[in-house]
Amino acid sequence: MHRTGTQRFLWWLAWRQVVAKKGKSLSVMTWISILGVSIGVAALVVVLSVMGGFAADLKDKMFRGLPHIELLAENAAVGFSLDEHPLSIFEKAIPDATGIEPFTKADVVVKNGKNLASMVLFGVDPSRGGALWGFSSALQEGSVRDLLMKTGDAAGILLGESLAIQLGVNVGDTIRVLNPQTHVTSALAGGTLSLEFQVVGLFTSDLSNYDQRYGVVNLEAGRKFMPDYDASLDEKQYVSGIAINLPNPEEVERYKARLHEITPLTISTWQMVNRSILFALQLEKYTMGCILLLIVLVAAFSISATMMMTVYHKRHQIALLRSLGFSQQSILRLFLLQGCSIGMVGVLIGLLLGVGLCVLLYYLQFVDLPVGVFLQRKLPVKFLPVEYGVISLCAWALSLLAAAYPARVAAKQDPGIGLRYV
Repeated sequence: MHRTGTQRFLWWLAWRQVVAKKGKSLSVMTWISILGVSIGVAALVVVLSVMGGFAADLKDKMFRGLPHIELLAENAAVGFSLDEHPLSIFEKAIPDATGIEPFTKADVVVKNGKNLASMVLFGVDPSRGGALWGFSSALQEGSVRDLLMKTGDAAGILLGESLAIQLGVNVGDTIRVLNPQTHVTSALAGGTLSLEFQVVGLFTSDLSNYDQRYGVVNLEAGRKFMPDYDASLDEKQYVSGIAINLPNPEEVERYKARLHEITPLTISTWQMVNRSILFALQLEKYTMGCILLLIVLVAAFSISATMMMTVYHKRHQIALLRSLGFSQQSILRLFLLQGCSIGMVGVLIGLLLGVGLCVLLYYLQFVDLPVGVFLQRKLPVKFLPVEYGVISLCAWALSLLAAAYPARVAAKQDPGIGLRYV
């Protein structure tokens, strides 16, 4: 009980040191130290929240734009047969998958009159909806099921709006798709040199790569642009890959391990495809965090300087406390508690400022981003409670560390010298 009472007295004494009305110069310097910690914590909270918002928005576009898992042949261009790798195997292995669809993919050239453009030609199964790719939810005109339509020899095709503008076409127009992977000899053997398609729909997504480079046809038409195409590819149902979407894309590694047990196909995940972007986001986050933590570090130096002056001006009181029976350990704890108090007040004010500004940014959306520079129109914000806790703990630890040397100096002070000039 006596120990508890002593601890409470030390806390009260430390707090009095912080908010003392006498010696206003010390009080001003104390509040400057608190302000330094507050600014550092608030800056870290706001910057990391905004960066987290950008990262979350980018990941959302990744999840909407591309499948979470793609199963590919060892030679991705050649593809594989659905007879050898039926979809039912993967549906049983991942019963909670939100979508499993086969697809073909080929680099082609598209032509309308004198207008030429390179294009990625996607073949999907219209009966399954093509919902695993970004174009399906971004259709301005037409639908994926329209790909089953055929006007004469021309099958239907969906184009990205930017690509359609580049080619000068609209819904109802006919374009010709050229296969650069097929030479004349192969064409004589049944390969595809070119085919006509009628534009049955346009899509506009938040993903510029889709709008500028993608064309979508049905699976049968897309298969004709695979390398070394012949009728046997239709009979064996050849595809470039199988796409799978998961209920939680962040758990993709767990599903990847399950697929490794049932198939020899190469497994490509959204994390592997976007590895460089994800690494850059993490590196930027840690770099900005370390740079902004320097603000708190500078504030810690200010705390140390303030407390050194406190020790100097309070040397008589320290000597008096020692003469009343306070041990060196008690004096050490007293000044450590003072540094701890400064740090806690600074952290609390910083958290209130930072989280308050994040709330305003999140709900009021008053910051407009330049058009054409960012994909977002407003500044995104993501609340990160764990990161806020780490920031607070680091700021508080730096404040405590800054108080260590002044506290040690105070504890080692000779009480006789301190009382000599009272």
